[in-house]
Amino acid sequence: MNGTQERTGLKTTVRNVAVGAVVLMVALATGFGIGYFQREHKVEELRQLAAGQKEEFTARIRTLEKEVLEAQKSQLERALARAKLKADFDAVVDSLAVAAAEVEQRNFGRAAQKIGAAKGALNAAMGASATVRDGVSATLDEIKAGLDQLDVKVREQITSLAKDLEAGQPPGASAQ
Repeated sequence: MNGTQERTGLKTTVRNVAVGAVVLMVALATGFGIGYFQREHKVEELRQLAAGQKEEFTARIRTLEKEVLEAQKSQLERALARAKLKADFDAVVDSLAVAAAEVEQRNFGRAAQKIGAAKGALNAAMGASATVRDGVSATLDEIKAGLDQLDVKVREQITSLAKDLEAGQPPGASAQ
């Protein structure tokens, strides 16, 4: 019976070890499963947080893009207004150049017409301030009065005004 008891004790030991191994494996699998699900839950929270931040950053980027586009639009509008004003003043300068040539040839009537054209171009210059427009207009009126008196010296006034306008310094600009 001793041999039978040994076999029975060995079987019991093997069975206890097998049960212990199964319990250990079940415990390990349970621990792994719990850890996996906890980590997966944290990963999902991080994904949601990242998605929320991505949406926030996308909204910020859109806002910044709109602000940049608005600023660029504003700069372009100002540049366009300056270019139009320059073109308008160039029309005034062109009329003044022809008027100076007409005075040189003693064609005071034609010179007066060109001064009138210069005044019309000045009035069309929508971007010009009232101070600048009034200063140039007053100078044009002085030149017109000189032409009415057939004064050849108005040619100097005409060329001086044309140079000032080309340089971007019309009469009255410093008063702004």
